[in-house]
Amino acid sequence: MSIIFQTAGIYTTFQQLETKENASLSLNGPCDALSHILGNALVGNPVNTPTIEMTFQAPTIHFREPTLIALMGAEFYAYTDERRIMPMKVHLMERGETLYFGQPKKGTRVYMAIAGGLQIDSCRLKDTEDYIIQAGARFELARSYTPFQKKLFENIAKRKETTWGIDAYSLARIYYSDVFHLESVSENELSGETKQALQEDIYIVTNRFDRTGFILEGNTITCPACTTNIRIKQSGALQLTQDGDLVIVLKSMHQDNDFSYIANIAPYHLPKLSQKKPGSKLYFKWVSKSELERQQKSYENWLKTVLAQIEFLHQKELNV
Repeated sequence: MSIIFQTAGIYTTFQQLETKENASLSLNGPCDALSHILGNALVGNPVNTPTIEMTFQAPTIHFREPTLIALMGAEFYAYTDERRIMPMKVHLMERGETLYFGQPKKGTRVYMAIAGGLQIDSCRLKDTEDYIIQAGARFELARSYTPFQKKLFENIAKRKETTWGIDAYSLARIYYSDVFHLESVSENELSGETKQALQEDIYIVTNRFDRTGFILEGNTITCPACTTNIRIKQSGALQLTQDGDLVIVLKSMHQDNDFSYIANIAPYHLPKLSQKKPGSKLYFKWVSKSELERQQKSYENWLKTVLAQIEFLHQKELNV
């Protein structure tokens, strides 16, 4: 077998995206879709190649043959017995090496993309239940390598990692802020006074937390006119409990029908939202539809630029 999960970690799953375009709207798939997209891009995979989503404490992974990987997501410390495995670049894991993870400095999820993918049950990826990886699980590499991936095996055979990757400063604009833009749900419009109160408070992620979402601690709010029959249509939904507490929905096909759906967090803020953990702070800011569209366009242009830069670096590797 090519890869063995010696330990499973807290919650380790396979996750898949069909396209970049539906990343923020889908109520299933990777919590941090951006990390999934960039990890696959680094190793030269199509965007719909499954990645491994690991919630800390992350698993221990043993490699039984040479494997190209890229790690994206939380700010973490990953290592083998001999070397540090840095995020945001491609590494060659050799036969017999074991990958370990320390606790993250920031964030809660890390994603591992594997060049060429793994041989896994594709039907389980389409289920509403997560494809959970258990301790002792073994998976074969798919070995469907592109010319770039074959060349990269040769190019980094000695140094074991690429000299290039994604600039951490480029990602800082996406992840390093606790401010989240909100757009109202027209059917459950809050009063101006309630919106202002919500915007002026500081909310903290509680221990009632998992990959489907979390409950926030902060001042309670009321919305007597809000109804509970509005269906959630995208990840990053903001709900209101009967007690006036705020709930964030990340990835769940199952909506709590006792909660009112009052707002959406802007799609361009979902990557950093998915990396919040108990104790993290959130500041909310209401934005107009035009401002949200402007910011979303800016985010999409940024992502296109990063992906184009990665493709340029791939072409350079092919010409070495």
